[in-house]
Amino acid sequence: MVVVETPERIPYHLFYWSLTLRKISINCRFPGILYRARIADLLVVTMLFCLESASSRSQAGEIALPPPPDAAPPPTLPRDKDPVVIRKIEQIEDKEFQRRQVELDKEEQIKKNVTEKAKNEAQQRRPLYGFFEVSLLLPKAIVSGNRTDYHCDMTSHISGYARVLLNKQPEDVQPWIGLRIAPFGGYGIQKNFSGRFAHTFIGPSIGFGRISKPDDPVSDSPSRSLWLWSGGIAGVSKLVRREDGVKTAPSDFKASSWSYEAPGLWSEVRWTRITRGAMGYGALLGLQTAKGKSFLYAGFSGSGFY
Repeated sequence: MVVVETPERIPYHLFYWSLTLRKISINCRFPGILYRARIADLLVVTMLFCLESASSRSQAGEIALPPPPDAAPPPTLPRDKDPVVIRKIEQIEDKEFQRRQVELDKEEQIKKNVTEKAKNEAQQRRPLYGFFEVSLLLPKAIVSGNRTDYHCDMTSHISGYARVLLNKQPEDVQPWIGLRIAPFGGYGIQKNFSGRFAHTFIGPSIGFGRISKPDDPVSDSPSRSLWLWSGGIAGVSKLVRREDGVKTAPSDFKASSWSYEAPGLWSEVRWTRITRGAMGYGALLGLQTAKGKSFLYAGFSGSGFY
């Protein structure tokens, strides 16, 4: 009797019929051997043989399985919805924002430093030893004798002053000395000759004045006022030009390039407002005399104190 164990891969219905046919037996005769076998045993042996043959052919490559299908590529997303692109754009924007923030911080710090420096400069108490001034003036010519129809152009004067008694406070009335350069130019008629003139008066000056006390000593930018009267004597140099080409001409319109004449007296009075410790602005009124003519002038001035 052949005993065959049922493997797991035998279908259930074959196994069921094998159990049913176990009761049916047949006589098998081999040469010299009489063998009595059951039909179920023969069926099981035949089925196992077929399965083994199929397994051997599969291992030998006779039975080829189909290859797995290729994976489909992922769908392409638009740039505005691609998370990778969006992340890179956000990183670039963050870097640009940080860079701009650093630049703004630097600008704010520079402005703050400039403001602090200007504030400290304004609060600094200065000795006010003197000042340098540039003025913009509108003069008027006053002539006599054989001069007529003199008209002056707008001009600018340069002057500098210093206190004489440095041991005294600037609030006290005290003498001031300085230097003044005052040009005047225009056109007119002298002895029926017309032409242009340019007179420059240069000379020392002396005056008396005082600087008031600060209006608000505890202010960030205290203000003061300067009153100063000054005067002196000034030599004059002339640069003239003839319009008719005649060499013989009166003194104001000589054909030579430079000429000189007797010095003249002058006097000025000025008021200046001193702000931020060293900057000044104000007004002045003055009179300059010369040979056969005088110049009355008024205007505004800007100055710097030290």
